[in-house]
Amino acid sequence: TPVCIPVWISPRPPGYEAGMEEIKTPDIQRPPEHKRPWKTNRGAAAPLSQQELRRVPDEGSLSSRGAEARGSCSDAPVKYNGDLSVTIGGHTCLPWSLPEVKTLSRDKEFIPEVQLQTNKCRNPDGDYEGPWCYVRIAGNITMDYCDLQLCGRVQTYNPLLNKSTWPEQTTVTEGRERSVLGQARKNLFSPRTFGQGEDDCGQRPLFEKKNKTDANEACMLFSRWCRIIQDDDAEVASAPWQVMLYRRSPQEFLCGASLISDQWILTAAHCILYPPWNKNFTVSDILGRLGKHRSTMFERGIEKVVVIDEIIVHPKYNWKENLNCDIALLHMRRPVTFTDKIHPICLPSKPVAKFLMSEGFKGRVTGWGSLKKSWNPAVRNLTSVLQQIHLPIVDQNICRSSTSVKITDNMFCAGYKPDDNHRGDACEGDSGGPFVMKYPAENRWYQIGIVSWSEGCDRDGKYGFYTHLFRMTKWIGKVIEKMRGSDDE
Repeated sequence: TPVCIPVWISPRPPGYEAGMEEIKTPDIQRPPEHKRPWKTNRGAAAPLSQQELRRVPDEGSLSSRGAEARGSCSDAPVKYNGDLSVTIGGHTCLPWSLPEVKTLSRDKEFIPEVQLQTNKCRNPDGDYEGPWCYVRIAGNITMDYCDLQLCGRVQTYNPLLNKSTWPEQTTVTEGRERSVLGQARKNLFSPRTFGQGEDDCGQRPLFEKKNKTDANEACMLFSRWCRIIQDDDAEVASAPWQVMLYRRSPQEFLCGASLISDQWILTAAHCILYPPWNKNFTVSDILGRLGKHRSTMFERGIEKVVVIDEIIVHPKYNWKENLNCDIALLHMRRPVTFTDKIHPICLPSKPVAKFLMSEGFKGRVTGWGSLKKSWNPAVRNLTSVLQQIHLPIVDQNICRSSTSVKITDNMFCAGYKPDDNHRGDACEGDSGGPFVMKYPAENRWYQIGIVSWSEGCDRDGKYGFYTHLFRMTKWIGKVIEKMRGSDDE
């Protein structure tokens, strides 16, 4: 299998042996004398020479707030009209009438009925994470969610929990073959802040743009019964959005990630910030390597090494309990030039998510991760060539019943059931990598999830969990808007 998520939450993972040290909070096991489990990957990726690193600076900042919500609660996250004006990070909300805030709110699809009063927490765009506001941090204006807990489990939109609601243009046949009628596509973000690439995202230069398909996509797309091998070498340039996050010193592979525009990279928050394992990377620690296919060599003339100048971790990322909101954005200091092997993936709109996120439909996970789980830090199981695996989405109720971990609507799971004829799972080494699906109506690939966590690899009755990317798009839109909004003043 191509990847294994480097976080195991109780019960103990398979292969657990006596002598393994236990971390009491949050019930995550790790091998003795091995603070960072992803270090089993150390040395597998080709190192960069001093010449290749000579222009890479040590500058930038980390924008991350992991505090738990401490305030009152609400059972109507969209209609909240209370007096709260303090955020999770302890910041006081800025007035909605402030000129800089008005600039950031410009062209947003706000709900007219939501009254933006003084500096009170509100949810004018229907964000699934609840009320929010703009705040000023270190002189910069950004958004933060308010210190407001949702009372109980508030029902919000989740395609996996609304399976009976399909887009009008969708036809689903009994054999799970999918066909749709075309519909005008609308971009989610402004090029002014998001950068270039959304217009032709998900259309690979050496495949869709040449009216070609790769060897396995038809099997994934049109039949749930088609035979898929457990793991497979990905074709060259079949995942041009794949990014390798690489540590500067000591040089080592860290995580998978994905290219979503010429300015932004997407990964899992726990690839950046995980205090139980002393993990708190800044831009001075991390590089992005784009266009790669082989991990064991520097692909001169093909791959590009990019500098990160800002890291933004979701403010509701919950590393203490269940990795809820496991997502982080990385901004590149300079826009990258697209090539045949460097091309962005699309982020899903609501119609796309509603269509693709149905039980049994398969997604593709790519990465250089281990082909099997290993707790031995001396064993280097990373693959030399980019791997891929196709995994079916699992009903959300089955996901919840498969684990004692608290599962939220910001997660979904995928994998094979014990009675399926197929085997395979995500495994060690490529957390942060993309779970992608192809949308037939547009002949484009969309990233539906981010590899997040699992309880071991390929265990009966256990599944890999992924960050539900559609539910993160409103947050993405707001945080990238603040990057450039103040420049217009």
